[in-house]
Amino acid sequence: MRLAISGAQSVDHTTRRTSIRVVPVTIGGIAAIYVAWVGAWLLKGALDRHVAWVASPGGAFAYWTTMKLLLWIVPSIALIHLSGRPLREVFGPARLWPAVVWGVAGGLLLGVISLTTKAVLGRPLLSVALSWPLLSVLVVAPVFEEFVFRGAVLGNLLQRYRLPIANTLTALLFVGLHLPGWYFQGRLWANLVSPVSGAPAIFLLGWFFGFVTHRSRSVVAGMLAHSLSNLFS
Repeated sequence: MRLAISGAQSVDHTTRRTSIRVVPVTIGGIAAIYVAWVGAWLLKGALDRHVAWVASPGGAFAYWTTMKLLLWIVPSIALIHLSGRPLREVFGPARLWPAVVWGVAGGLLLGVISLTTKAVLGRPLLSVALSWPLLSVLVVAPVFEEFVFRGAVLGNLLQRYRLPIANTLTALLFVGLHLPGWYFQGRLWANLVSPVSGAPAIFLLGWFFGFVTHRSRSVVAGMLAHSLSNLFS
């Protein structure tokens, strides 16, 4: 009996140490991704001047998708492994239908809000044309960004914090990933202060994606909600 109690206490202490350690490592990992992402933007600018194909829509799509796989997805898999969670748990295949319901319902709710805002501001409601950028916005960005932030970051932080704190930190880090792109596109300040399509909106969307992911216990819900939100935005 004493041995069993001692073993249980040892496992509990190990779990606590892991949960404490995973937070700074996760935040440090995202900081490293930020730095790498700045480097990807600098490299893209250099390649655009010397390789015409990279500057084309298809070339840009291939470049950014490759960079996201290398600089976002690979480190995120390492962060998930650090937390002791299997990838299967992140996607939750046994909870696929609840994830679809939460994701589609959440995405449609965001779509209604977006369309209503556009109508009030007198903007076109939908502007969809099949293109490489559209594929990136509707598929690549939602899948990759949700895997990184709701799959890796939020899942790791939830081992140490309750949802309100973990989700808020994750949403702030999610905003941070957008900063290099805004800077190199020359619209950093405008997006920082814009309440409709800038940093405040990105933060709220990130929090919402985290909420539906947590409720469904599957990152698939966040991916679907994110994709539908992008479709209507």
